[in-house]
Amino acid sequence: MAERERLFEQRVQKTRARFVANLPERLEAIREAARSSEATDGRETQLRKVHRLLHDMAGSAAMLELAEIETSVRRALEIAEEADVRNSPFNREELFLIEAALFDIQATADRTHTKNRTDTA
Repeated sequence: MAERERLFEQRVQKTRARFVANLPERLEAIREAARSSEATDGRETQLRKVHRLLHDMAGSAAMLELAEIETSVRRALEIAEEADVRNSPFNREELFLIEAALFDIQATADRTHTKNRTDTA
């Protein structure tokens, strides 16, 4: 049974590493969506896209037990949810707060990645 648990934990670690490696691309997609004009896509508004991307990221971080990243994502998600509910584009302050949260997400991921590399060395 210990071998199964070890293999499972290795798979989870690989999935976490992939999640962290893909963060810069995902964060940039959120930045672009947040800064874009409202009519970015015929199927999805700017607000809905940012909300969806952050919601997906929060769920993934939670599932992978990356609590610090999840906390930062949820800060941005809360702003996106409020803007989506009122159906009003992000104002300057909201964009700043979202950008700050995105910066925190990447900084936390970088610290986590560095810590994991030194722990396994």
